[in-house]
Amino acid sequence: MFGPTDRPQQKLSVKDTSEVVCDTCKGNVFNQGMFLRKVSALLTGQPKDSYLPIDAFYCVKCHTVNDCFIPEELKNKIQLI
Repeated sequence: MFGPTDRPQQKLSVKDTSEVVCDTCKGNVFNQGMFLRKVSALLTGQPKDSYLPIDAFYCVKCHTVNDCFIPEELKNKIQLI
């Protein structure tokens, strides 16, 4: 029986994948950005507030962040322009 880290690696090919396109303009080139969330010093026990980066991808053509790239916990808390 294999554990989560003991699984044999599968060989993946591009032909085994599907294209991701922008929800708005149907572009297929993305860049990586991040959402920043402020973390209170009270929660971390640190002397100062800190920041938590959350990776996301956005369309290089229209700057849309597809819904699938936004963590569920943030979907009602962020404002995209």
